Amino acid sequence: MPAIDIIDASGNDYRYNLPEDGSVLLIGSGADCSISLPHITDLLPQHCTITLQEEGYVIAIATEGATLLAESQPTQAAILVPRAVYHVGSAMLMYDDAAAETTAAEEAADEPKKKKKKKLKKSSGDSSILSTASYTQEDGALHIILRRLYVIAILAAAFLAGLTMRYWMVTGDFLIDELLK
Repeated sequence: MPAIDIIDASGNDYRYNLPEDGSVLLIGSGADCSISLPHITDLLPQHCTITLQEEGYVIAIATEGATLLAESQPTQAAILVPRAVYHVGSAMLMYDDAAAETTAAEEAADEPKKKKKKKLKKSSGDSSILSTASYTQEDGALHIILRRLYVIAILAAAFLAGLTMRYWMVTGDFLIDELLK
C-alpha cells in the first residue's frame, strides 16, 4: 500500500498509508486534519493536501502562505515520486510506493522462469581505440630464456642492494669497497 513518511526536526518518523479510494488527505497542525501534527513548527492548521489523480498522488498547498518544497524547489503542487524529498514546513515528507513494487514483484513471480542466452555487450566507447590494441605473443625459446635471465639479473641486483644497505648499517663502510679490494 502506498504510504508517506513524515520526519520532524527531531528525527521522529511517522508513517501514514495513503487512501486509494480518491479521498483527500489533509495535513496540518489543526485537529480537523486527516494527519494532525501540532508539534511540527511552521505547519499551518491546514497546510497541504494529498489526492490521488490520474498521474499519481499529488501534494498541493491547502492554504495561502503554506510552504511546500519539492526537491528543495518551492512549488504550489507536485506529483509524489518515490525516494524524492518534500519539505512541508519544517518537516520532511517522503513517498513510498510499496504497492507498485509489490505488484511488480508478484508479476515477476507469476511469470515462468526462462533461461536466457547471454549476449555479449558491445562497448559504447570509441571502437577505434579497441581496434588499435595489440597483443604480443612469445616468439619462441630464445625470448623465454632472455626474459628469465632478465628477471634473475634484476633479482640479483636487488639482493646485492639489500646486502649493501645492511653492511653499511652494521659497519658504516660500503660493501662494494670491500668486495673490490
